[in-house]
Amino acid sequence: MNKTAVIVVDMIFDFTNPLGKIYYPQNSNVLPLIIELIEEARKYECQIVYIQHTVTPETIAKSVKKTRECCFEGSGGNDIDERLDIRKEDLIIKKHKYSSFFQTTLDVMLKEKGITQLIVVGTKTNNCIYATVLDAYNLDYLAYIPEECVGTNDPITNEIYLRDMGKYLGEVRSLDKIKELLKAGVL
Repeated sequence: MNKTAVIVVDMIFDFTNPLGKIYYPQNSNVLPLIIELIEEARKYECQIVYIQHTVTPETIAKSVKKTRECCFEGSGGNDIDERLDIRKEDLIIKKHKYSSFFQTTLDVMLKEKGITQLIVVGTKTNNCIYATVLDAYNLDYLAYIPEECVGTNDPITNEIYLRDMGKYLGEVRSLDKIKELLKAGVL
């Protein structure tokens, strides 16, 4: 197995489908590129991990800041987008906060597989992507962020967060560069 995992953050119905509770239109551009990246990463035996933001009545009750009511467990809103090709060897991790690592089994599962590098893709660059990359850095993973494979609802915010992550937390690269690094065996 490769030492790299692709972390697909929150590409779920409520965020990727126009009928979702909090649809982000930029996901219609991001999702096909994520699918392309996953297909390429599979050629090099990268671990694919789908992160599934999940809200329960308990998580809303415990939240110190009011959160939008979406992605409820059992509602279909937290279902991983059906256009993604989930396979039996892929991991699915439910999360309840912005970071894919916070109070989940992600770190343990990655370390058990010898994963040291991550390619982080998905939605809300300024929230879930940033929090995941920050925790990856704090947990000593080298995170790569393909700039075309993340997005948020404001292009300026997206640019600022990508620049910040690239400066302090990981490696922001083009999708083509990520594919080159996969092919070269760097990832």
